[in-house]
Amino acid sequence: MLLAENISKRYKNSRRTVLEKVNFKLEEGEFCAITGESGSGKSTILAVLAGILRPDSGKVCLDDADLYALSDKDLSYIHQRKIGYVPQANIFLKQYNILDNIVFPYLSGDTKNGQELFERARAHLEILGIGDLWDRYPYELSGGEQKRACLIRALLMKPQIVICDEPTTGLDGKTGKKILTYLDEYRKSGKTILAATHDDHVKACATRVWNI
Repeated sequence: MLLAENISKRYKNSRRTVLEKVNFKLEEGEFCAITGESGSGKSTILAVLAGILRPDSGKVCLDDADLYALSDKDLSYIHQRKIGYVPQANIFLKQYNILDNIVFPYLSGDTKNGQELFERARAHLEILGIGDLWDRYPYELSGGEQKRACLIRALLMKPQIVICDEPTTGLDGKTGKKILTYLDEYRKSGKTILAATHDDHVKACATRVWNI
């Protein structure tokens, strides 16, 4: 379970309070869609819930562990094993091909583990229809192809929660449907999905819609 209590966040540069005393609970097995107008704080609350953006006040707990009270090492473990995060912008290292971009964040020096991760990543690239692009560099992929690769990277270690910021924005209908099917199948395996979206198709897949 992911629990947020009295979350507030104010951006000093804009002098604007984006979130004020927000409370939220995400249960195991949910597919929750967060909706709201542009600028309402959807991306901000996702980043806070993912343990990436520290709130000004309040706390975020994953299975009773306060994310922002953890050491950097423990929080890094959470990001690698417990919470997969898909930002709105596709972020890759341009000097590495797409397969390396997916796997490198999780390599531990264990050769066997590394081989398994590369094989798993290749299998998921196939599932999402870009298996033949594994050796391409980020600039050689379309936005939709990059989005699929970014999603695979977030799911590679089988985290219990996947947090996605606008997972289908800018994609054609076929690609968007493929991503939604992939996410829903992941949820059905016992995992939890949280997605900020303007897309009615995402809302239709959700087990709960939260408007902010």
